[in-house]
Amino acid sequence: MREQRGDVQELTDFELTVYEAVAEIDTDGGTADLATLNRQIDRPEEDIRAALAHLLAVGHLRSSGAGFVLGSHDWSP
Repeated sequence: MREQRGDVQELTDFELTVYEAVAEIDTDGGTADLATLNRQIDRPEEDIRAALAHLLAVGHLRSSGAGFVLGSHDWSP
């Protein structure tokens, strides 16, 4: 059974910015932690946390012990 993800077209520009930052770190084999995202994205931490929460809720990201990685997807890098 496939996981249901939210439609990427329903994401805000800022949510896409956060997603892309996590994706860049994930494709290099890393895990995006909040401190790294805070350094990369010039917005208040509470905005980043809110975007992460929404991205997690709709399945675009998943949390790991060390931070955030991409959720399941049907494209390859």
